[in-house]
Amino acid sequence: MARVVAVDWSGRAGPAQRRVIWVAEVIRGELVRLENGRSREEVADWLIGTATPDLVVGLDFAFSLPAWYLREHGLTARGLWAALAEESLTPLMRERGLARWLAAPEPPFWTTRKALTGQEFRRTEEAARAAGFPAKSVFQLVGAGQVGRGSLHGMRALHRLAGAGFRIWPFDPPRPPFVAEVYPRMFTGGVTKSDPAARARAVAGFPPAFREIAASTEDAFDAAMTALGMAAGGPGGGGDELEGGIWGC
Repeated sequence: MARVVAVDWSGRAGPAQRRVIWVAEVIRGELVRLENGRSREEVADWLIGTATPDLVVGLDFAFSLPAWYLREHGLTARGLWAALAEESLTPLMRERGLARWLAAPEPPFWTTRKALTGQEFRRTEEAARAAGFPAKSVFQLVGAGQVGRGSLHGMRALHRLAGAGFRIWPFDPPRPPFVAEVYPRMFTGGVTKSDPAARARAVAGFPPAFREIAASTEDAFDAAMTALGMAAGGPGGGGDELEGGIWGC
């Protein structure tokens, strides 16, 4: 991969997202950028504005929902992104807007207790879990490690990126510029990410300009390791036309 950008995403509201969303860029195998300071919308703006014919982007959120939910609602994955871009996935979301809806969502999404009537995980998440990576359900909108909020916001970004000419893997062939779903833990190995010293040891071989910043937070570490890992190979697997697929699953 000639040019790879990995984004460690977040579902946080307000200014806090600029602190925790990190962008790492690798060109011809070398880390050349590692920075935060952008909101979700600004990250999408930046990707669109700096797109090149060789660009591959990894985004750290789920690109779709379990197939049964989409079928029940008569949606394709692209239809799901469009509905979220319009904040109209459900009648209640259309009435309240996404931000208010996230505080009190309709089943099968949940914030206090599971309210599932179908499969909790996508097949790609089940594959990740079987391989030892504790992927969370997109329906979960609360708790440590949950990805639901960031994913619902992220699918709105996918709608924008697709409209700007990006291919979205595996719904499109992986021809640059394309975007793929990533799970950073698959690129960080057995490193205890919560331990600053462990992060520092893991990035000891980085260019000097990036060692300290890559070890400074888990988010920065994840972005850098993911971009370098992606640069070493392709997404693999075939994914699913409704549910999508995680890079490497």
